Amino acid sequence: MNDNELKVLKALLDAHGYLSAGQAARESGLEVSAVQSALVTLEKMKLAEVRREEKKLISLSKEGERYARQGTPERRLVKALRELKEAPLEEVSANAGLDGNEEKIALQWAFRNKWVKNERGNDGRAVLSLGAPAVETREELLLQALLRGKHLGAADASLEAILRQRGLVSEKVEKSVSLKALPPAKKALEENAALLGQLTPQMLKDGSWRNARFREYGLETVAAPLPQLARKHVYREFLERMKTKLVGMGFREVRGSLVEMEFWNMDALFMPQDHPARDIHDVFKIRQPREGEIPDEEVFKAVHSAHKGGDSTGSRGWRYPMSKSVSQSLILRSHDTGISARNLFYDFRSPDRVFFFAHVFRPDEIDWKHFIEFNQLGGYVTDESMSFREMLGYLKTFAVEVFGAKGVRFLPTYYPFTEPSVTLNVEIPGKGWAEVGGAGMFRPEMLCALGVKHPVIAWGLGIDRLAMLTLGITDIRELNSHKIDFLRSR
Repeated sequence: MNDNELKVLKALLDAHGYLSAGQAARESGLEVSAVQSALVTLEKMKLAEVRREEKKLISLSKEGERYARQGTPERRLVKALRELKEAPLEEVSANAGLDGNEEKIALQWAFRNKWVKNERGNDGRAVLSLGAPAVETREELLLQALLRGKHLGAADASLEAILRQRGLVSEKVEKSVSLKALPPAKKALEENAALLGQLTPQMLKDGSWRNARFREYGLETVAAPLPQLARKHVYREFLERMKTKLVGMGFREVRGSLVEMEFWNMDALFMPQDHPARDIHDVFKIRQPREGEIPDEEVFKAVHSAHKGGDSTGSRGWRYPMSKSVSQSLILRSHDTGISARNLFYDFRSPDRVFFFAHVFRPDEIDWKHFIEFNQLGGYVTDESMSFREMLGYLKTFAVEVFGAKGVRFLPTYYPFTEPSVTLNVEIPGKGWAEVGGAGMFRPEMLCALGVKHPVIAWGLGIDRLAMLTLGITDIRELNSHKIDFLRSR
């Protein structure tokens, strides 16, 4: 035994009974953590008995404390109604000081307790009136008891469930450890007290170590855990796995610009400037500089012709003249398909398989599944014999090989730049079905303007959503988290 274990054992023998870990720490002069470490060895050597207990503690939540002090919403509603006799709900709520959420809660529980009832007033309007006597409920008594610091008994379990359902109480489990010395402890302490635990320089100098008895080293001690080494971010690793699989399927990667002209982001995709289809992608406008320059006047004329009359495709187009100033407006890229348009115009190859990861931006209300910037995985395949049926086959193989999907299904949908179009739904093992993106055949009006004469299939997938499903992340904001505990747990 080491010095700490001897100190704890002596404290237990002096106590003649159970000591908590805190009491043992005070009696031995050690930290609680040192006592907890020592008791593992003492228990293993059968020198001490360790008793571990868990106690459930129920306390008021912030809302529960407010209800205990001010009264529950239903109690305040009845109190206000008692003064008004009968009145419309709006007047009673205002008199009771209830907000919109509290009003709903008050009505629900007041009607459940039959404290109030709906009637028609003299003017024919719906009014509230008093019902059964509003005696103090057991739930209210329990809230008051918790406010005074009373602990709940077993008989309060059903009431506790109601209060927990209403979010008025919270539960905490308190763990405690107590220990006492066993009969062999006294002899073990006497034997070990005569042993030395440290070899000092003075003992080496005067030779007294030769006649001394030392305690044995515990070589069975568990090795210290290895330090956490640096590693790649979990989301970066996920994207690189996707990239490796795509390259293995014969795809090549291309890149695009974060700042893009509306021409490539929308016009070149046959999305009209004066049509509701434009609203599919709300955008962030660049304040300075406001406009870019279309490097090739011929491609602008071709896209303009497709919008105005369908060019040579047989389509009527959108029947309007494009505004060049709108086309040159600079925005933050709102989707990934503009990369396809640029690459088809500047670097068209056939046959070809292309993919790209695109960081895109859209104004949105931020919550667990929406953010103003996110990632998409897009791509296209060109071949003179490409068909819609072959596109579905590509997507199915893609979903199984890249995503590890158990099942794949397609649903028809609409996109301005593809026809026909589908949404891709995949069944992730252990997660169920999820919509992960859309796909389709690029429209002839778009391809003709870009000088492409072969069919092209294209897709854009919400790689963030797929990563959340695969990595077990429930909030999109955690995908790029820098929290150490979060990263180590993945």
